[in-house]
Amino acid sequence: MNYRQRMLEVGLDMAKSGKYVCPVCSHERKNKADRCLSVTFEDDGVIYNCHNVGCDNTGFIPYEEKMYKVKEFKTYTRPPKPQEKTNKDKLYEYFGKRKISKETLEHYQIGINDNNEIIFPYYKNELLVNIKHRTNLGEGRKSFRQQKNAEKTFFGVDLIPNVQDELIIVEGEVDVLSFYEAGYYAVSVPQGASEKKLECIDNCFAFISSFKSFILAVDDDKAGHVLKENLIERLGKASCKIINWKKYGDIKDCNEALVLDKEIIHKAVLQAEYLELSGIETISANREKIIEFHKNGYKSGISTGWKSLDKIFTIKPKHLMIITGIPTRGKSFFADNLLYNLTISQGWKHLICSMENTFENHFARFAQFYKGKQFRGDSGNEISRQELDDCMDFFDEHVYRFSIEKSWSIDEIIQHGEYAVKRYGIKTLTIDPYNRLNNDFNEREDKYIDSLLAKLSVFARKNDVLVIFVAHPKKLGRDENVPNLYSISGGASWYNMADYGIVIHREKIGDRLCNTPEVIVQKVKDFHIGEPSGGSVKLQYSSTRHILEEIIDIRKTWN
Repeated sequence: MNYRQRMLEVGLDMAKSGKYVCPVCSHERKNKADRCLSVTFEDDGVIYNCHNVGCDNTGFIPYEEKMYKVKEFKTYTRPPKPQEKTNKDKLYEYFGKRKISKETLEHYQIGINDNNEIIFPYYKNELLVNIKHRTNLGEGRKSFRQQKNAEKTFFGVDLIPNVQDELIIVEGEVDVLSFYEAGYYAVSVPQGASEKKLECIDNCFAFISSFKSFILAVDDDKAGHVLKENLIERLGKASCKIINWKKYGDIKDCNEALVLDKEIIHKAVLQAEYLELSGIETISANREKIIEFHKNGYKSGISTGWKSLDKIFTIKPKHLMIITGIPTRGKSFFADNLLYNLTISQGWKHLICSMENTFENHFARFAQFYKGKQFRGDSGNEISRQELDDCMDFFDEHVYRFSIEKSWSIDEIIQHGEYAVKRYGIKTLTIDPYNRLNNDFNEREDKYIDSLLAKLSVFARKNDVLVIFVAHPKKLGRDENVPNLYSISGGASWYNMADYGIVIHREKIGDRLCNTPEVIVQKVKDFHIGEPSGGSVKLQYSSTRHILEEIIDIRKTWN
């Protein structure tokens, strides 16, 4: 099998060096077109490496026979040995002012020509592959030129000791010399902050791959920040440490640090910090939160709107509430009434995916809550036309619904939920019920539900939102009268993942359902939002106010 066949086996079909879409991880990334895979055709084989954190798509495919070697290599022009002045006093004088010694200049073979251009030779594998010439124009201005069609490589690459497992990368050759004065080896990109393609990484890929981590010590200015981001993208965020020169005074780069005090460079290297990865939190980044918690403890939850129920649990965003119960026993009514209570007491706004309720019928329920009257009819206690306008104006600012003309997936609901948080400032997301979602899964249902509920929990915490999820139970057994969270199709995940676990139940009296639904709280995950052992409360449906109310204990009113 030749090397081209081996490449195809691992999904590589390119014929020249470059950056490509990774066949292993790109399809799972948000930016599926990101060219995160570097492929380099070296003299003895093909090196490939994905720069995305967590992807292990890396390897080397050797050429088995010379006849299979790719011919599309880019050809470079190697420069002749530069013509230098014999007298380098002017060079030594210039760099002496910058605290760079004659010994350092000789170690890196820095020269000067008859045009007073400073010569920076670039060596790779002991061969001169490029030369950069620098002209000082005065008043801090300078110009550069390089050998035309020369290979782009790192300055100082041949001098890096083999024992190093961490590499310092800088923006210019003078910073390499400055680090050496402080006892550190470093390399510089060949084109300073304008380096965007970073061909030097591709051309020195085997060298770069030998290091476990990198210290980026670029200039602390706008151009330097752009170079830093480009380097991070190529080298990987988890592998990069950053030197922030501004921590040590009005310093822009390593040479300014050297001129001020060599000890600053030692501190900067020792104190270089890894970039913070999203999803990982540190104590230092949360000091104020910890101090506030130590001082005041948990903040009180919000009233449900029913004092008797508040004794069992209160409401806090960032949590997931699961509600179940036998169909037609009042799950949706309770959820809507709870939302209404939160709007009246807190001004909360709600996004609702109610697939068993038309828009008009759903609005009528909220209007009855608001006015305490029948939506329509001829009883004499109906909402008037003027009151209807008042209801529409009020709920237009507080209730938003998903269209029921489409079957929604959980990912679509979360995507629209994130938009509604930013656009409308919603504080709750209600999904009612689970079985009406577009639940397209190829795995076991319990595994699917685990993933679904985990996504909703993350959404709630990330967006400071209360998520209410209504789910019907399976058909109850002959000896079962009241369902529980374990009765929902999919198993124990509903109980395990819930922060609040609630069953709404109404007993049948003959052929009719009673008007005193029982709110059975089976789980309150955290003690600061309620009673972990749960409990139950009965509420009374008011046929005149069309809302759930506290049941008044008549015996207490006699005392």
